[in-house]
Amino acid sequence: MADGVREITLLGQNVNSYGRDIYGSPRFAEARACRRHDGRRAHQFTSSNPKDLSDEVIAAMSETAAVMPHLHLAVQSGSTRILRAMNRRYTREQYLGLVSRLRAAMPGLALSTDVIVGFPGEQEEDFLQTLSLVREAAFSSAFTFIYSKRPGTPAAKIDDPTPHEVIQDRFDRLAAQVALQAHEANQHELGRSVSALVEGSSKRDDSVMVGHSEKNQTVHFAVPEGVDPASLVGRICEVHVDEARTWYLRGTMEGDPR
Repeated sequence: MADGVREITLLGQNVNSYGRDIYGSPRFAEARACRRHDGRRAHQFTSSNPKDLSDEVIAAMSETAAVMPHLHLAVQSGSTRILRAMNRRYTREQYLGLVSRLRAAMPGLALSTDVIVGFPGEQEEDFLQTLSLVREAAFSSAFTFIYSKRPGTPAAKIDDPTPHEVIQDRFDRLAAQVALQAHEANQHELGRSVSALVEGSSKRDDSVMVGHSEKNQTVHFAVPEGVDPASLVGRICEVHVDEARTWYLRGTMEGDPR
């Protein structure tokens, strides 16, 4: 932080599984040693595997001020049958139980996820379970994908007769639900101030700065008169939210950047 670093992301395909290969069990909770310095911004980690998100990690997240109130927790499917076919080592019920414990420990937590539609053998009932899990988990955002074959994987050998039109329809229904929840989540910020780490100017308008909040929401705000846009890049600005759209917040910069 003394060198100007505002935010640290611990990155790994299953980052919270750290330590399993070394110690025989995950030791990611020990990362609570990462503390906030000079009161500036925070830490986050991605992507998390539900099977190794232990109660110790949840406690560390809730007790460590440096951890941002956002977690990306990939689910892939809401159907236990499909999760088993994917070799995901948790069930629908276990995933939702994990979400419940996370929200109890951190009531303001923003959750995002990954979801795959059209995995070989997926039936309408499997998809409806996915759709209901997305609602119940109250994700504020999600990366949604249509399954594509990867050579060499067991799933690639499965012959699935499901028409592409059916899979596309499911994907569209899922995308609509995710958009609805993203819009609803952003409404909670309307009229409030959020801290935004500024990444640069908008590609459409260089008088508008773009950054992301501690909940990983995209934030837009106009450059105050007399301020050099370049001087705001990499800085943290307080932004009063005047408008909350589905995929971004727009507002007015307040005070001085830090």
